Amino acid sequence: MMKTYARVSNGRVAELFATAGDIGEMFHPSFVWIDVTDFDVTPEYGWLAIDNDGAWAFSEYVSPPLTDAQLKAEALVQRDADMALANEATNGMADAYIAGILNEADTAKFKLFAAYKLALNKIDQQPGFPVAISWPEPPGY
Repeated sequence: MMKTYARVSNGRVAELFATAGDIGEMFHPSFVWIDVTDFDVTPEYGWLAIDNDGAWAFSEYVSPPLTDAQLKAEALVQRDADMALANEATNGMADAYIAGILNEADTAKFKLFAAYKLALNKIDQQPGFPVAISWPEPPGY
């Protein structure tokens, strides 16, 4: 009869393995294999595995919420990536704008991107930052 086993390592499901053979003879004895064939829900890779005196329980792993510092770091990485794209879209336009040699369409484009970049630079001043961020829409060029 085919059985399904979960290999447990460091309190987590490290592997799932189905076999009709003797699991104890197939792998090194240091491996912890739990027969999960008759469990109502088969655990998945990465799930938590808890041994309650031989009665194993499994639950889906839920990542802890990110800290404000982590959220801020992620937001700033996103801001910098968006800023790089905006800078690329307006490359060389600042000097031309200052010199007054941009045509009307390029001037409009430059001003839209300037407003967008200013809004990007101010995301950290929004109420609720870094938990809630209202990201500015990039210009449609």
